[in-house]
Amino acid sequence: MKNQIYTFFLLLVSATCCLPIFSQNSFDDFLKGQPVIDMHLHITKGYDDNENYRHLNTDIDKAKLDWIIQDYRSNNVVLALGGGPLKYAKVYAKTDGLFWSGLIFPCMITVEQDQPCTKEFYSETELREIYKSGNFKSLGESMFNYYGIPPTDTRLEPYWKIAEEFNLPVGIHADSGPPVENVNKGEKPNYDPVFANPELLIPILKKHPKLKLYLMHYGGEYSEQSIQLMKAYPQIYCEISAVSMFMPKKVWEPNVKKLYSEGLGNRLMFASDYFGTVRKNMEIIYNLDWLSDQQKRDIYYNNAAQFLNLSKSEIESHHEKVN
Repeated sequence: MKNQIYTFFLLLVSATCCLPIFSQNSFDDFLKGQPVIDMHLHITKGYDDNENYRHLNTDIDKAKLDWIIQDYRSNNVVLALGGGPLKYAKVYAKTDGLFWSGLIFPCMITVEQDQPCTKEFYSETELREIYKSGNFKSLGESMFNYYGIPPTDTRLEPYWKIAEEFNLPVGIHADSGPPVENVNKGEKPNYDPVFANPELLIPILKKHPKLKLYLMHYGGEYSEQSIQLMKAYPQIYCEISAVSMFMPKKVWEPNVKKLYSEGLGNRLMFASDYFGTVRKNMEIIYNLDWLSDQQKRDIYYNNAAQFLNLSKSEIESHHEKVN
């Protein structure tokens, strides 16, 4: 199963302020006709011990994909951006337009979830061929902080160059994550949360000013740095997955409110990150009672549609799927 990159936050869940009690019927009514874009899916192999999907197909990888599709359909998700190792990114890229898939970067040979990771870093030539022929439309999640290198490491330069050239949306892990002592040293011996600081992206953006980035896990330690980066670069958006689920609400909610007070609320997008948590993450957004209904709908779909430059026909098609 996926390693919990926020394992240490699980100890804090009991301290998290309870979400307001709401009518499930009201929530379901709100979702009628409302398409949703999930900006953060981890594309991985299937796991034989998973109770959700192991009964769906004798091919465990296919079983997992079947379950994800069912879960998305039941929650009005019409598009999901996901990254993974090349083998599985290819599989998801072929699935009827539901997924914009691409590579995690770098993948890590030592990380069980990244298997099969046959090559940790690709060259510019290899990346260009992969993205020309694989129907890939996104890049990320970035894993350089888990690998123990900054985004300016020369081995990452081909990824930034190809992302700009192909106009790919790039998902950046932009929260500090767990303390070093809580990370599996066998899998991530060089993990360094400092390298997730969004400020470190500034040299990259100066060199590649057209890069389209979205900051994953906004709301935690690097919120102020994220805001400053978003102010400087209008093509940068963000999402609040994981942080909003595992951190106390009193920590992350003020940072989300500040996003709106700074005039950046129209760049907040919906994302789930953790397998099987789409509904829970949707409810977190719905329960932010200081947001208007329109702002909630913008988070679920409109902000991402704008970020991804979806065409009028694509937007109409998405709405038709949930009506």
